[in-house]
Amino acid sequence: MLQSEREKMMTMQEHQKAYVQRASFMRSGATVFLGHLDLMTCFERACRRAELPILYSQGYNPRPMMVFALPLGVGIETTCDYLDVSLDRPYDADSFVKELNAFLPSGLQIIRSIAIPEPKDSIMSIVTTASYRFEAKGIRKAMTEAMEKETLIVTKMAKGKEKQTDIRPLLLSLSQASDGDPDAVDFYASAGSERNVRPDLILNSLSLYCGMDREVAENTRVIRTGLFAREYPRIVPIHEVEVRPL
Repeated sequence: MLQSEREKMMTMQEHQKAYVQRASFMRSGATVFLGHLDLMTCFERACRRAELPILYSQGYNPRPMMVFALPLGVGIETTCDYLDVSLDRPYDADSFVKELNAFLPSGLQIIRSIAIPEPKDSIMSIVTTASYRFEAKGIRKAMTEAMEKETLIVTKMAKGKEKQTDIRPLLLSLSQASDGDPDAVDFYASAGSERNVRPDLILNSLSLYCGMDREVAENTRVIRTGLFAREYPRIVPIHEVEVRPL
């Protein structure tokens, strides 16, 4: 059999029925310095060590079938992010949480999980909005000024080239920190595959246009507090989205 024929056969294998656990997780401490690929590896190893019946992709380089809703940048904490884990059989959600947490490192923890039918829409495709908390001296004043601007032009890399982009339309709303901390703010921003703004670009704009000290901006504590679907302001948390079965 020719190599090309073998490769074609590998792509024509039958679909594997998946039993999906949609889990929400948090990370803090030293784990915030993990890059996205390292975070994926962390979960993959924990699944293997917990001997969970995880499905693997087919082909020459099988990978655990695990999808994150939105990659976390290095240095960003989270109190509620999401991932879908595909298993080869039905599994109790509470057992999934307990068994996986037993092998995750300190600072990384599954909060809850729900069993869902194999979804037609990837969890990555339904994210539209993220909520964040920034903590730094003078952050409330700077973010308030940013929301009053008509434009916030920043430079970002796109396909290896520098690109000028206006992130102001992607900042959706701002509120006082829920605990009343004068050096913290809560806000919503566009997120996902269609329209997305990274926290580092927001902080860069604060030093460029809103008088915030660059060093303070670069050392701001960033916490992602939620991910949501549907159009803002009629958003719903990812775990409350009705799943369309495959």
